[in-house]
Amino acid sequence: MYLKKIELAGFKSFADRTVIDFENSITGIVGPNGSGKSNITEAVRWVLGEQSARNLRGGKMPDVIFAGSDSRKPLNISEVTVVLDNSDHYLPVDYSEVSVVRRLHRTGESEFFLNKQACRLKDIQELFMDSGLGKESFSIISQGKVEAIFASKPQDRRGIFEEAAGVLKYKQRKKQAEQKLFETEDNLSRVQDIVYELEDQMAPLKEQSATAKQYLALKEEFTKIDVAYTVAEMKEAKIAFGQAAEQLESLNTELTTIAQTIQQKEARLQEQRLSRSQLDQWLEKNNQTQVSLVEALKQAEGQQEVLQERSKHTQKSAQEYQENLAEVKEKLTALEAEKTDLVEKLSQKNGLVQTIEKEIEQAQTELQKYQKSTKELIEELRAKYVDQMQEQANIGNELKYLERQYTQEMAKNQTSLEKQENTNQDYEQKQQAVTEVTTQLEQLQSTLSEQKRQFDQLQEKQRSYQKQYENAQNKMYQLMDETRQIKARIKSLQDIQENYSGFYQGVRVVLQQQNELSGIKGAVAELIEVPSDYTLAIETALGAQAQHIVVENEAAARDGITFLKQRRAGRATFLPMTTIKPRQLSAAASNQAQNVSGFIGVASQLIDFSAEYSAIIQNLLGTTLIAQDLQSANEIARAVQFRYRVVSLSGDVMNAGGSMTGGATKRGNQGSLFSQANELQTLKEQAQRSDQRLQTIEKQVAQFQQQATDCQKEIENLRTKGETARLEEQELQSRKNHMLEEIERLNKEQKIYEFENREVQNFIADYQEQKETLSEQQKNVEEQLQQLQTEMQELNEQDDLIEKRRTSLSQELSEKKAELAVNKEQISTLKQQIQTNEQTVSEQSQRKETLTKQLDALTSNVSDHEVTEESLQKQVATLTQKKDELQEQLRDKREERDRLYQEINEQDEDLSQLNQQQKGKLAEKTTVEVEKNRQENLLDHRLDYLQEEYHITFEKAEFDYEPVERNNETKEQIQHLRRKIEQLGPVNLNAIEQYEEVAQRYDFLHKQREDLLTAKNQLFTTMDEMDEEVKVRFKDIFEKIREQFKVVFPNMFGGGRAELFLTDPNDLLNTGVEIEAQPPGKKLQNLSLLSGGERALTAIALLFSIIQVRPVPFCVLDEVEAALDEANILRFANYLQTFNNDTQFIVVTHRKGTMEACNVLYGITMEESGVSKIVSVRLEDVAENGQIAVEGKDKT
Repeated sequence: MYLKKIELAGFKSFADRTVIDFENSITGIVGPNGSGKSNITEAVRWVLGEQSARNLRGGKMPDVIFAGSDSRKPLNISEVTVVLDNSDHYLPVDYSEVSVVRRLHRTGESEFFLNKQACRLKDIQELFMDSGLGKESFSIISQGKVEAIFASKPQDRRGIFEEAAGVLKYKQRKKQAEQKLFETEDNLSRVQDIVYELEDQMAPLKEQSATAKQYLALKEEFTKIDVAYTVAEMKEAKIAFGQAAEQLESLNTELTTIAQTIQQKEARLQEQRLSRSQLDQWLEKNNQTQVSLVEALKQAEGQQEVLQERSKHTQKSAQEYQENLAEVKEKLTALEAEKTDLVEKLSQKNGLVQTIEKEIEQAQTELQKYQKSTKELIEELRAKYVDQMQEQANIGNELKYLERQYTQEMAKNQTSLEKQENTNQDYEQKQQAVTEVTTQLEQLQSTLSEQKRQFDQLQEKQRSYQKQYENAQNKMYQLMDETRQIKARIKSLQDIQENYSGFYQGVRVVLQQQNELSGIKGAVAELIEVPSDYTLAIETALGAQAQHIVVENEAAARDGITFLKQRRAGRATFLPMTTIKPRQLSAAASNQAQNVSGFIGVASQLIDFSAEYSAIIQNLLGTTLIAQDLQSANEIARAVQFRYRVVSLSGDVMNAGGSMTGGATKRGNQGSLFSQANELQTLKEQAQRSDQRLQTIEKQVAQFQQQATDCQKEIENLRTKGETARLEEQELQSRKNHMLEEIERLNKEQKIYEFENREVQNFIADYQEQKETLSEQQKNVEEQLQQLQTEMQELNEQDDLIEKRRTSLSQELSEKKAELAVNKEQISTLKQQIQTNEQTVSEQSQRKETLTKQLDALTSNVSDHEVTEESLQKQVATLTQKKDELQEQLRDKREERDRLYQEINEQDEDLSQLNQQQKGKLAEKTTVEVEKNRQENLLDHRLDYLQEEYHITFEKAEFDYEPVERNNETKEQIQHLRRKIEQLGPVNLNAIEQYEEVAQRYDFLHKQREDLLTAKNQLFTTMDEMDEEVKVRFKDIFEKIREQFKVVFPNMFGGGRAELFLTDPNDLLNTGVEIEAQPPGKKLQNLSLLSGGERALTAIALLFSIIQVRPVPFCVLDEVEAALDEANILRFANYLQTFNNDTQFIVVTHRKGTMEACNVLYGITMEESGVSKIVSVRLEDVAENGQIAVEGKDKT
């Protein structure tokens, strides 16, 4: 095997990747001082496993990474690779070529590769151990090592021979065996302590185990009967619960049916009440309608009577007018005949007069100045007077008729006005009443709206209170369960504390009887309070010391020990307060620990305890440090130089001295002493808080229940008020509707009266106009009558004078004139008669026309009266029919209303019976619910009992346990077993398991102790065997090297002699090696007395001797010949060539004699400052000072 290649990248001055190939011959590495040629030697040493930065000329390992130069930045990684030709399988691997890579990052991370496979440094060291290539081997020899050979002590020099002897692996194995032996003895010591302690525990535990077994047997029998009895109870409760549930379901069904029936009947009753209300309203309305119809009928009949009276009067007047018209017509006919006769007579007389006129023209002329005669004038006036009297009579008749008609209309109008006044008063009263009722309705509706709002709010509040009550009740039950569980756990923990369960037997007995022993303060675990975060760390730190008993003084401790011995109750450790002294960290260690991240504090400072126990706690925990985790514990232990124990929060331990304890363990009762105390304190606080919360929530439940009940009462009260208000509203609405109908009726009557008043006013207006016209006519007639009467009186007074004058004139005329006068008088009379006739005809014609018009008007009035009367008759008939129909309807509706009243009364009775039935069922339901809840609570209680006492379900209990009868005999049997169990007193149920565990542990530890003793003996035997092997190998190789050294030394020095001898031949394992040399011409003396060159050559001779005895695949010599003179250099070079066939030499040198012996030369230069570079050189290019001339330039 030989070194085939080395590759450097970032190693020291080799910044760039550099590859050096080696031949299986002598290779020289040359270069000036400071060029980095020795870095190659160190690279080989480093890649083969060197761990000391000092041996690599550094302060720390990252110093081997290229540190940078003036022109280059530092690198972050260094890597060296060596390739070995292993075709002869010198190394025990199945590879003909072995590649070893070592890589270092500036962060401190290292990587190792063997044939490109990641491996450990240990793997590489073991591969090269005893091969002559290890880091301590003589395959890599520097000038410093040569100096060490003659400068070191004989004991240190021994290592070269051990490496040559190949005993390093045996020494390493022996060292491992010694470590194992140390650990075995430590384990054996701890096992023996535990075995002694277990022996003390076994006797009382055996007794307790027997008691516990008896207890378990009784408990098992008790459990079988108790569980079966409980199951029987639960079965009966289930049956009762099922019956109650069925009965409750049946009652719910019945209640639902009753409620539905009530709801239906209430709905039906509501409909019937609504129908009744509607019928009442209809009847009230139609009663008014009936009254209105009767009134209208009376009014129509009255109008019909008036109309009939008017018709009779009109017919009578028409008859009178017809008679007058007939009379007028007869008069006109007579007057026409009379006129015709008079006209004929006048015509005759006119002819006679014309004859006579000629005769009496003179007399007539004379008489023209006279007026007609007074008598004629009186007659004319009398005739006019008669006409005027007739006219006056007619006007008087018309005025009487008009006054009579006016009187009738006024009487009728007065009646109508009185009725209208009454109607107006009624109308105003009704209107005011409607306003009042409307106001009452609005107030009532506002009240109902407010009640509805309050009702909705109350319902919402009631639902809210009910929900709050249910939620609070659920929380209360949940909190009660939690509180019960907490208190059960507290009771369990208190029982454990009172019985001191979890303590060793001896400790428990002392603590239980401490009232009988003086000076007992308590166990350490009882006297300290540990925060929950530090429980595991403090438990681990104290270990069994947590059960040590603190006592006042040594006497109390002696009494306790005597007490345990007398009772054979086990062992215990006592801590007298008068003798235990505190222990503390040094100030320097405290400062060093505080500077490490993850340091929490000193254990004694993290717990609470009474000041009187300060010395005890300081003694136990004053030098124990608490760390965050194992990594922090490791760093803290290193910081305090492994002088104190460090415990992590997870229970891992860095022991004083550097050993580590950790992993996963099953924590038993001892490990839970602190956690139980913490848990008990926490549970007590929780129980106190739970009780407070329970009191609060019970008050809330009662408050919410009371609020819900009060709210329900308010709802019922408001519902009652609402029903009353709604009935009042219906009544008011009915009254309002009735009054509105009355107002409508009165309004119609008012319209009728207003129409009649307008008719009367029109009649009065016509009456006034006619009366005024007739009065004016009457006045005119009276004035004419008065005038005529005056004229007639005046004419009567002047009549004598006029007659005298006429007589005188007549006498003066002749008799002929008398005849003419008679004829003229006759003509005048005829004319007068004709004129009177014409006037009478005109008057009669005018009267006829008037009578005709009046008759037509009367006829029209009669016709109108007939139409009106016919209409009134129809109206009366219609009203009568309506009245009769309405009366029939009213009769039917009253009968229907009476029937509804009867049905409503029956429905009310039915509802009352149903409500009573519902109340009865509800009371029965409440009773059943109470029974159901009682059975359910019994079931829950029994289920809880099974779960809490036996941790079993009902189904499993029913399946697993034989049934029993639920009777007094079974109950007595249960009580008997309970008394027997109680008679056993406190029972350590863990004793069986503890005894079995202790016994098993004792057997296991006893066997382990035997195994450890066997292992210890085997280790001693192995170590002895390895010592013998080392002795044999060392002695054999020493003798061979010694003989070879005797040969090589004279050859190297050209004479003289040398001797190797052991400083203590009787102790081959520890003896040193001394060297004596006698160069030519000098006496034999110790190596230290030789010159520097002689010492160096002697050491080289020794190295060559070793190589001859134990050849190595390759050897790196780094300026080992630097101290030799030229003559000795030649001898050194010759020896190199002598060993060339068996060993590959790589020589770092700047001596030309050595270079001449090399087959290949590599030059190391620094073309760039701080960066080494490989160049191939020729021998003639190397100067005496090591400088290399390349192409005529000096390269440094």
